[in-house]
Amino acid sequence: MQLVLSYARQDAARVRQLRKDLRRPDIDPWMDDDLKLAGVWNDEISEKIKACDFFVPVLSRATQEGGENRFFSREWQLAFEAKRPFLTVYLEPSELPSSFSKDLEAEMKGREWVELFPSYEESLRRILRFLHEKKRTGVFEESFSCLGPDNTGWRLGGWQLDEADSTGENSRSLYGIAQLSTALLLTLRQTAAITIELPGRPLMLRYRRRLRLAAPVDGEASLRVAVDGEVIDTASHSDPAEDEWTTRSVPVPDRGARRVALELTVTASSNMNYLPSAEAWVDDLRIA
Repeated sequence: MQLVLSYARQDAARVRQLRKDLRRPDIDPWMDDDLKLAGVWNDEISEKIKACDFFVPVLSRATQEGGENRFFSREWQLAFEAKRPFLTVYLEPSELPSSFSKDLEAEMKGREWVELFPSYEESLRRILRFLHEKKRTGVFEESFSCLGPDNTGWRLGGWQLDEADSTGENSRSLYGIAQLSTALLLTLRQTAAITIELPGRPLMLRYRRRLRLAAPVDGEASLRVAVDGEVIDTASHSDPAEDEWTTRSVPVPDRGARRVALELTVTASSNMNYLPSAEAWVDDLRIA
């Protein structure tokens, strides 16, 4: 997904930080920092705007005071004429320039917009989730943003976000651990789950994982992936080690259109005085 960030020159430093924070796997925010020469319009700017998936005007007190001859004004008008989807971002409380046409003003106010205040992090999370939903091509996708899961509704049940990542910048993975710490505890399970809608047709679940499954004598350490309690993929301590990221693709049983729980479960169990442990990192979940 290509984004074009358009802004007043006075806001360049803040927009550079925004660009850095928006960059995710499959999301490429672009600004004209390296292209624009003083007072010269670059044709590449026009081409970027006409081809972008979202045009992102960044509003501030500096843009509010800008006239129609400012570069950002020309860019916003070009994006409007090129019928690019707008995602308006407010750096601070401000209004649109009075020189803007009523049609452009209506377009910007009628589209998605986000204020980066009072909480920058919460606003950024909202933008990332909006873009994630817009770029989704399958039934379900989750790549775990650095600010939390891309999808709301996860019930983490002992799992948590982890710095280990298989997909790219500003991204994490989901990490779960089940580790017996006393012989008095025979079984420990940790389950992360999210409810999703499945259509009534054959589907494939693709995901990436890393595993550390260790179980001494008469013990078990495992990872299970289930849809509505039906296990569709599993791994145990007796399988080959997966110290590096491994991609898995497994079919999802077609049980008709339904609302289901997608569950990730790590389990450690033992009947003897030994302490097994199951650790799993899961990333880049896609159902299509």
